[in-house]
Amino acid sequence: MGGALVIMLVAVIVGLLIAGLILKFSVRLVAGFSPGYGRALLTVLAAAVLGFIVNIVLTMVFGVGGGMMGGGLAGGDPDAAAAAMAGAGMAMMGVMAVSAIVNLFILAACINWIIKRPGGIAIGFGRSLLAALLYLVIFVVIGIIFGVVMGMLGMGAGMMAGM
Repeated sequence: MGGALVIMLVAVIVGLLIAGLILKFSVRLVAGFSPGYGRALLTVLAAAVLGFIVNIVLTMVFGVGGGMMGGGLAGGDPDAAAAAMAGAGMAMMGVMAVSAIVNLFILAACINWIIKRPGGIAIGFGRSLLAALLYLVIFVVIGIIFGVVMGMLGMGAGMMAGM
């Protein structure tokens, strides 16, 4: 149990460090200057904390997750329980979609508040939004590549285990 927590903590720290670099790159492409690494890390950390809080609030507002466990959903009727679970899954997908959009705006606001041009002037919310969008697109592409590589490694390991 403790080892898993340490691994998770290391993964979060490494992810944060990589996220700071990706944010520096995104701002460089959009605004034409590269912010300091410390400011990029602070921006990513602030956006992550604010996003986490907002996601909890969104989940509570939409009421997702409350009764998803257990057979008491529909008086023990398996068909009604399955329908309730499907409805809860759809609600969770809705929360995820709203959450993604809200997190984009949170990241843009954090970029606008924390990252300044070399003269000390904010880059503006429009450019911040564009930098946040580019940042998220880069993360999605990295995630897809990582997933494909891990899938290929898993398939190769599965094939070797079957031999």
